Amino acid sequence: MSGALESSSVVGGDFIDSVLGLAPGSRLDALRRGRAEVRLRLQTNWTALFAPQDFGPFPAHERFAVAQRVAEISGAERLARRYAKLAPPAPQNARLDAILAHAETVGSAPRDASRAELVRLAGAGLSPATIVVLSQIVGFVATQVRVLAALALLGETS
Repeated sequence: MSGALESSSVVGGDFIDSVLGLAPGSRLDALRRGRAEVRLRLQTNWTALFAPQDFGPFPAHERFAVAQRVAEISGAERLARRYAKLAPPAPQNARLDAILAHAETVGSAPRDASRAELVRLAGAGLSPATIVVLSQIVGFVATQVRVLAALALLGETS
C-alpha cells in the first residue's frame, strides 16, 4: 500500500467516528464536536501514523498489525476488528514477530520492556526511527482505547 488511505475508509474523515458508527447530530457527535481541537489532533495523529504519503521502511501491514494487536490486548474488540479490516495482508516473518512481541510488551506491561527487545528489533531490521514510530503507534492506540471507552460510557448515559 503506497500513499494515503482513501478518505472513504473513515466516516466523515474521522477514524473514531467510523469505529463508533457515530451518526451526525447524535449526542456523542455533539460531545466530540464540542472538543474540536482534541478531535482534530486525534485524527491528524491517525493520519500521520496510518495514512502517510510515504510509509517508508515501516509498511502499512506492519503498522495495522501492531494497532490490531494493541487493541486486542487492551480488550477493545471493536477497534481491533476495525484495524483488522483496514490491514493489508501481512506476511508472517521474524521481523513482524519481533514487532508484535514488542508491541505486546509495551502495550500490556511497559515496565517489562527491555534493552534486549530493542536489540531484537534492530536485529529484525528496524532502524531507531522505525522503533520510535512503533512506540508512537502503541501509545496512540492505547489513547484510542481510552477515548473509545469514555465515549461508550457517555453513550450509555444518554
